[in-house]
Amino acid sequence: MVVWLKQLEGSCVPLVDMWKPRFHIGGALDDLLNLQPFIPGCRFINKFEKAGDKERSNVLEVEVESQSEAQTLARQIFRRGGYAKYRLYDVDIPSTQMYLYHRDIFPLAFVEAENMHGHIEWTARDSREQIDYQLPSLRTIRLGIRTRESCRIQTFEDGLNAITLQTGNETIILDSGSESDKMMQLVDIFRKIDPDIVLTEGGDSFIFPYLARRAQHHGILHEMVLGRDEAPLRIYEVQGHSYFSYGKILFKQTAARLLGRLHVDEANDFISSDCGLEGLFEVARTCIIPLQRASRTTIGTSMTSLQLYHAVKADVLIPWNKTEPEEWKNGNELIAADRGGFIYEPQFGLHESVGELDFSSLYSTIMRDMNLSGETVRCRCCLSSTNRVPELGWNICERRDGIVPRSLDILLRKRLQYKKLKKESVNPDARRCYDQRQAALKWILVCSFGYLGFKNARFGRIDAHIATCAFSRQMLRKAVAVAESRGFELVHGIVDSLWLRKADATPTNYEDLCREIETKLHFPIAFEGLYNWIVFLNSHTNPRLPVLNRYYGALRNGKLKLRGIDLRKHDTPGIIRRCQSDMLALFAHAENSQSFMELIPAALNILKSYVNLIRYGTVPIDELTIEKRLSKNLSEYRNMVPQAIAAQHLNREGRAVHAGQALNYIVSCNRSRITQNRALPVELVGESYLVDSGWYIDLLFTSAANMLLPFGYTSEALKEYMESGENNPSPISAVA
Repeated sequence: MVVWLKQLEGSCVPLVDMWKPRFHIGGALDDLLNLQPFIPGCRFINKFEKAGDKERSNVLEVEVESQSEAQTLARQIFRRGGYAKYRLYDVDIPSTQMYLYHRDIFPLAFVEAENMHGHIEWTARDSREQIDYQLPSLRTIRLGIRTRESCRIQTFEDGLNAITLQTGNETIILDSGSESDKMMQLVDIFRKIDPDIVLTEGGDSFIFPYLARRAQHHGILHEMVLGRDEAPLRIYEVQGHSYFSYGKILFKQTAARLLGRLHVDEANDFISSDCGLEGLFEVARTCIIPLQRASRTTIGTSMTSLQLYHAVKADVLIPWNKTEPEEWKNGNELIAADRGGFIYEPQFGLHESVGELDFSSLYSTIMRDMNLSGETVRCRCCLSSTNRVPELGWNICERRDGIVPRSLDILLRKRLQYKKLKKESVNPDARRCYDQRQAALKWILVCSFGYLGFKNARFGRIDAHIATCAFSRQMLRKAVAVAESRGFELVHGIVDSLWLRKADATPTNYEDLCREIETKLHFPIAFEGLYNWIVFLNSHTNPRLPVLNRYYGALRNGKLKLRGIDLRKHDTPGIIRRCQSDMLALFAHAENSQSFMELIPAALNILKSYVNLIRYGTVPIDELTIEKRLSKNLSEYRNMVPQAIAAQHLNREGRAVHAGQALNYIVSCNRSRITQNRALPVELVGESYLVDSGWYIDLLFTSAANMLLPFGYTSEALKEYMESGENNPSPISAVA
């Protein structure tokens, strides 16, 4: 294992530790003895095969040269005996993570290292628990390229026009000489500046694959060394892969790694793009996941890394293929158990002087405090446990803390400390740093509940997921009971949030209510603020019914809070966003429901001005762009939706498109009514282009109706008003 150290004086050195990954095989003793002669270097050791086991088992430990060798050997073993005979563990855990677990170190830790004849002895001078930790001074460079496009989109065959480098306030442009000269100048600059972090926009998908292919074309690939290790850029024949996550098909580009440096592709990185580098560093340190991997993986992978660490520390083996089935439930038990979070239907329409209360990280706090994990809910060792799941009566282990609760503990404690420091700090840079760190931890906590019920989660189980929901329902009902006993009226409640109203109630009254709920329930709850007004929306298909998670409102501190409307959707075109944002900015001036209603005519005039912008063709292309993901591969589409049509255009121009990739396109004017002309990717839009103005105008009406439906303003009624040419619109009759 090669580990790069950043020394105190600023230089970087690699240390080579003669450590090898290993995996484990469980099964009947006779079967393992029969297997032993075929696997050189294996030995028997004692480990816990399952997290809930009381006693250790005899398993075979196999040392291998690499993770790929472990997987190859594991597949051969399965072919010999199948799942029934052999149980395999620790096969697919990245060896870099396993090394960190075994050595008990973490990325960006302050350490002392001693080379003991090829084996590194690590001494930690740092802790993952630390909040105000000191990071080394890291040199950052931003890399970009410009190509001479041979067709309408960029391809790997285009000539290299220029390379742009930004470091600090200095910009370096390499645009002279041949392609080979420019690339060799880039190599020289990397050696001279010696950056620790390389930032790109599309480095995984285009920049580094392009540079590698152009270097190969000119016969200098062996010289294209941009990492600290003397390894040239690699050419991957298959770029990226599609995968299924949370009901969606997503696409992940193959990571371009610069050994000895950190490459962050902001187009292929969730954490740093949303929470900055500080958030990325915090996740890598806290979750014990290598920086390069942390910058590419999902938040769920970071959460899993914490669980794997606690399993390794407890001598619990990590299953390769999870085989534990769900506990049997009959129909009546399923009806009682599988119910999700509790929801009180909102009173849709306009409300004023409503206060919002939110439980802080409710689900993850329940999982930690109630000890909910795959091995603790309905455990075999504590059948008479006094700790029971509400409504269901299931027992919860009292003998041990579960792996999931242990993993969540550090995330919850550190996030609470960061939020406190952010609130107390007067330094804007420090506040931003604390905010990025707590936001990164928040995303991991958000996904922790979903992973508890995910079928492939190593230490999750659907019964623990169900138990968490049962506790959350109990919490919400008890909180509502406390509020109503103090004279508050419930306007809406959903899972972990309450909207309450009480005549003449002040923020202090709401804060006092929070303290009482905390005292009685022993769970943290916070007062989010008092609304001047808030609108809970109703259904388009049946306007008499409320929608549970769509609302917008103005808090008394001047902030707007939005959920479920177009501004919150990633595929909303910029012109629609701008119109809705301007209408909301107008409504933000309203101090109560009456002044809100008086502003509706002015808001409709804003809508009318945007309709005219589209109608007269004065909207730039970037504000008409729609971003959608392909839900399947192009050949699998039967109905040619706009994103599939846009993908067809790109495919014809030579760009490969895959399921899960996001495409940017406009809806074009289809005078010929040919389906293939309905959408056009922005890369192929020329200087003169025609858009379907009617389609975009209808989208404006729909977005306005999304906000104003409780007041009777349907998209059809808004369209009729615009066509009538009225200057002072009167309220449209309420939806019946």
